[in-house]
Amino acid sequence: MDIVKKLDSEWRRLARSPEARRSLIKWSRNHPALAGMVDLADVLKARRDPALADGVLRALAEEAGRDLMATRTLLQALLPGLLRLAGTTGNDDPLAADELIALAWERIRTYPVGRDGSVAANVLLDVRKAYRRHRRIEAPGEWAELVADPPADGSPEEVAVNRALMEALRSAEDEGVVSHRALATIIRTRLHGERLADVADEHGVTERALGQQRWRAECRLRSFPLVG
Repeated sequence: MDIVKKLDSEWRRLARSPEARRSLIKWSRNHPALAGMVDLADVLKARRDPALADGVLRALAEEAGRDLMATRTLLQALLPGLLRLAGTTGNDDPLAADELIALAWERIRTYPVGRDGSVAANVLLDVRKAYRRHRRIEAPGEWAELVADPPADGSPEEVAVNRALMEALRSAEDEGVVSHRALATIIRTRLHGERLADVADEHGVTERALGQQRWRAECRLRSFPLVG
């Protein structure tokens, strides 16, 4: 991931720079959680301490709306979480990390400082939701497959169960349990009866690769409450 390498390289230069130290001194005047820290490397080290992390991240979030150095520091602190998100929510998107990082920068800059809860969890949640909205806009045809009605043949009870299952699957996608491409594959091949090979050809992948993606998604769905 080129963007991650660039960010890490930039951070190594930035963390102990005079500019960074001046920023930290300024922030620590208003935020006791940052008092006694020598440079931004100390800030990230504190991020890994459960007793200090929330206070440190909240201080950075409060400064980020008016200070780009604080924004950059908080982004670096959240980078591991963003990369995990890229591997789950964006596991079928080679540009997921780039987009998630860009969305995180925007969210950090506009973070509501009075918001309750963990800053890290809140930012990652907001970024995941924004990313999924973008994916739907960029792939309207694929999203149309997700919201298409299930087959209407069968008894009224079977049709009702199928529709309830469709809604549950869409909820699983919204929660980030499965990607929308994997969910589209499940719906088309399991509910609509399309051949896996045909769907694979459409996406330019092998039937085996798509089958493995579908199997992994179905494994994740087993822990998600569907219809009773």
